[in-house]
Amino acid sequence: MNIGKESEYIEFKRSVSESKEGIASMCAILNKHGKGTLYFGVKDNGEILGQQIGKDTLNKLSQEISRNIQPNFYYEINQKQSNDGKDFIEIIFYGDNTPYSAYGRYYLRFHDEDRQMDNQTLRQYYYEQRNDYSQWEKNNSGVLIEEVDNELLSKYIEQANDKKRIYFIDEDHKNILSKLGLLYDNNTLNNAGNVLFSKNKPIQFKLAIFANTNRLTILDLNIFSGNIFECIDKGIQYYSANIRWRADFSGNIQRGNIPEIPLTAIREILVNAFSHADYNANTDFELDIYSDRVCIYSPGHFPKPYTPEMFVEQNLEPIPLNKIINNVLYKNGTIEQFSTGFERTFNECRIYNIQYDYTETLNGFRFTFYRPNAEKTKENISIMEDKVFHLIKENPQITIKKMAEILSVSDRTIQRTINKLKNNCLIVRIGDNKTGQWQIMQ
Repeated sequence: MNIGKESEYIEFKRSVSESKEGIASMCAILNKHGKGTLYFGVKDNGEILGQQIGKDTLNKLSQEISRNIQPNFYYEINQKQSNDGKDFIEIIFYGDNTPYSAYGRYYLRFHDEDRQMDNQTLRQYYYEQRNDYSQWEKNNSGVLIEEVDNELLSKYIEQANDKKRIYFIDEDHKNILSKLGLLYDNNTLNNAGNVLFSKNKPIQFKLAIFANTNRLTILDLNIFSGNIFECIDKGIQYYSANIRWRADFSGNIQRGNIPEIPLTAIREILVNAFSHADYNANTDFELDIYSDRVCIYSPGHFPKPYTPEMFVEQNLEPIPLNKIINNVLYKNGTIEQFSTGFERTFNECRIYNIQYDYTETLNGFRFTFYRPNAEKTKENISIMEDKVFHLIKENPQITIKKMAEILSVSDRTIQRTINKLKNNCLIVRIGDNKTGQWQIMQ
């Protein structure tokens, strides 16, 4: 039995002993065409040679593929049999998150041959494949200038002038929008102007608290709509209200409060999420608070082939995917300096010993901060304890009587619950029972 010829889309391998070469071919085909088929147990001329397939063969092959081709893509492994009873393996694969690497190297397909890219070819390939949303920014949003949040724009103009990055504080708002590159025509905002200054709430932002380390039990879900500035502010407020703070007694008369993950780091990643996002994507922005971590998700991918560390360690030039949006955010100081946000984030995490990581998903980019002392979170507390904890967080001056009234339980139940929260080092009472208040602990 013969199944045809090798091509730019199809590769034959005699057996799984050539799995490394086969995986390199998958990488090359993905980079060139985004889809293809690989066969094991087939000669170069398409004749079925046969392949011994044990109970773990397909599973081990799948694991080798998933470990060694990055980023993730879709593939399906099938056991086939020829007309004369010979077993062979078919792998159908496809993906649009190019470029892909196999075993840390990049390949391109030329006819039936896989060629490793040299540095010059790789740079050119990345340049040609690089996402750039600048045309989208300039397109017509359909939103009239009358829908601009003039109060927000006035505040922005004042901030940008204070930063000495613009010098037109007394001009008409329409002229300022034009100078910032935010108009499509004389009466309409472009897409960049819409997501920055529209009062029509063009962006959806999901904010959630989960009880444990997974998404099964949701303690709170807030679906917020706003423009970029409103979403950044909302993210910071939501984080600040729903994580632990610790008291800082540094010897000074005044006491400060310190969040478990530095606000500066959270803010930098939030700003990065909204400034580099793909606003045409089919997923929403997210801020997710788990018992052990805080995740910030942005639609769209990090500029390839770079990583955040490369910008920090190699002083690489910035690559703004949304050039107009980034320029506007720079002028008022939302972005202090181009491509330095990750450097400030990493420095803050190093100072406060915060672990972090990031990953490319199928549709976007997720940055994760790991919460210190995660074992002291609410993961193992009861529903009643969680309710009392949130009441105290919302109002540190709240009384036991008021909590009992809100939750329709006895004062004794509230007192018993508070004792458990105190024993778990989640809250502490500052001051006396009449004039003091509750403090959320780290």
